[in-house]
Amino acid sequence: MSALLATGQMYIPIPLFSAMKSDWHVGSGVMTWIISAFAFGYAGGFVLFGPLSDRFGHRRVVFTGMLTAAVVTLLTGLAFSASVEIPLRVVQGLVVGSIPPALMAYVATRIVPGHRAVVTMSMATSFLAATVLAQIVSQAVVGWFPWRTVFLGSAVAFAVLAFALRSIMLDDAPTAANSPLRHSYAAIPAVLRIRALLPMLIAGALSMAVMVGVYTGIEIAGLVHGSGELLALRAGALPVMLALPLLAIPLARLSRHGQIVLGVLVAAAAMIAAALAGTGVALLTVLLAVLVGGLGVIAPAVLQSAGELGGDARAAASSVAMFSFYVGATTGPLVAAATAPHGFAALSWTLAALLLLALILTLLAPRPSST
Repeated sequence: MSALLATGQMYIPIPLFSAMKSDWHVGSGVMTWIISAFAFGYAGGFVLFGPLSDRFGHRRVVFTGMLTAAVVTLLTGLAFSASVEIPLRVVQGLVVGSIPPALMAYVATRIVPGHRAVVTMSMATSFLAATVLAQIVSQAVVGWFPWRTVFLGSAVAFAVLAFALRSIMLDDAPTAANSPLRHSYAAIPAVLRIRALLPMLIAGALSMAVMVGVYTGIEIAGLVHGSGELLALRAGALPVMLALPLLAIPLARLSRHGQIVLGVLVAAAAMIAAALAGTGVALLTVLLAVLVGGLGVIAPAVLQSAGELGGDARAAASSVAMFSFYVGATTGPLVAAATAPHGFAALSWTLAALLLLALILTLLAPRPSST
């Protein structure tokens, strides 16, 4: 739930575009910056706060981050103009970005190895499922209430979950809190020097650009007009997302490198098919589900690779991996804004090209000996 809520903050404005534009008298280009602003702050939050969870404790960082996120999200929902909203979205992303790396590091260190792959896949699937679930909830709420209600409800949820997590998470293990602060960040350059990991990070970034870009582009292009069709399009990928944790064990037979190649191939095939298929809602719903399935294989493989290759600096490695994801997510709406006005086919071919680039980089990458 916490992973869904945190990552979902990036996507909840997408169904609110029309209402927000009407209130603030701005265009679609400004709306895409509301998504990118959060993604930019979110990515920065991983690098800024992620290493600190190793220093101060995962439970403490999660609890503090959730409470602070509640306050900032409340302020975000009260913004009276787009010029105020965009900086607040950067701050919101920065604060919320403290939560996922600490959760992932907690899983990597406090969950027994026999259950770790399934829990990691479930957590990564939650981040991915937020893409769709946040939009579905947001669309449902804005159909009955003012758009600001979505942010206010999120603020309450952050506060409630903060105390719930504090009660169920294990106490923090002893940490190196007395060591110089620079030691918490010293691991980041070392992570970036892991040659086998860099192409995986780029593939993860490109996959997130595609994920955010396709849903933002559908909204900008006006591909679907009825609320029922929009809901069906967004919800069509949910069965695939729910099935992804069940694939953790069979996928474990492949190396992490092999999992990424498989995921990129599936996602690229779906995106190319979408470019060729036209704008039929039923077929597009199926293809988006296939796309999400492929992308849902990539993210856990990259996260697990980062944790394994990062060694003792797991939190720093997870932070860098998730930073790369949301650098990609920052570019997704910008790609959509540039290509979607020329038609969904133009958007689809562009996103397919990004996936093919990810495939080439992955195939040319050195193989990590541990995976």
